[in-house]
Amino acid sequence: MSSIDYDKIRTDASTEVETELQGISDPFQRRIKAEELRDQANMELSVLRPERDQLLASAALADGKVTPALAANLGVAYSYAMKIAAAHNGATLAPHARWWAGANLEAARSHNTLWQRPDVHDEAVTVAVRYEAAEARRDAALAHLEAAQEAVRTAGGRMKVGALERPDFDKVREQAVTELRKEFATLAVAPDERLRRAAQAADQAEEETAALLPERDAALNSLAFYTTARGVYDSAGITRQGMVRVQQRALGLPRDAKVPTRAEQPAAARAAGVKYLKEAAEELPDIARSMEAARARHAAAVEIRDAAMLVLAAEPYSWTPDQIAEAIDRDAKVVRRVVDPEVNADRRWGTKRPKP
Repeated sequence: MSSIDYDKIRTDASTEVETELQGISDPFQRRIKAEELRDQANMELSVLRPERDQLLASAALADGKVTPALAANLGVAYSYAMKIAAAHNGATLAPHARWWAGANLEAARSHNTLWQRPDVHDEAVTVAVRYEAAEARRDAALAHLEAAQEAVRTAGGRMKVGALERPDFDKVREQAVTELRKEFATLAVAPDERLRRAAQAADQAEEETAALLPERDAALNSLAFYTTARGVYDSAGITRQGMVRVQQRALGLPRDAKVPTRAEQPAAARAAGVKYLKEAAEELPDIARSMEAARARHAAAVEIRDAAMLVLAAEPYSWTPDQIAEAIDRDAKVVRRVVDPEVNADRRWGTKRPKP
């Protein structure tokens, strides 16, 4: 959770706009002033955004990865932070290469000296706060210019959106797995270091998935409840039943409860506090792609990690499950499921064992 109260920053900035506009009684002049405030905020945003993104990428370089804490402290979505860091830090690397992996990190750092600044995180937060305030002023001004559109939504109607992008998730997963396996295929290190790196890759992928899940669900619910979009689950890479479960959680319904009819959904969603996200149609496919890639990397990293466990458990290393567990910061039960010969003889030797 961020230590910066971005909600208050946005509220204060929006209040500034409301204060400037509330004293203007003439509708025409009020619209002119709102447009002026919008344009001023847009100009400020155009200057601040590249600076904020550069500092975000630099702070990620300093940390060695994009963390949920960094995204929260800069007031951006984790998926956005990952996207920006990849664009900046991976610009000089091979296509689809993970900039934070192994030697790629040092290569990325060599092209950006900002990460060496001891206060790079504080600089990024300062710019992010200014950006958030400008964005809130812009949005508050736009609210007056888009009153008619907002009225349609709050009256129970659905916002019209175009056809949603349907990512090729099979290709996304294949690409992610191929990249990770290629990285480890060329990794010339001792088995214990291979184990450590594979476990680290699995943990990173798991962390990414956990951070992206609420963003994906928020975009899914916004599109499903408030827009004309159909088949939203296809853009998220989940099943129709999976979509129903996402909606049930958003509305606070148990698993066996029916989701309200499509006509009733906007009102039910507003009553449950589900937010309308105007950029959801553009953001959902990117978030879903990132989630599927992270899940695929996690599965591939676990395979590599487990194979390294078996090597270390065998001679000449003969590590105990406790030693292996300590090396990867896991419960020894997880390790025993992999290295215990009674449990895994079938997988290790290709033989069928009778059921007990």
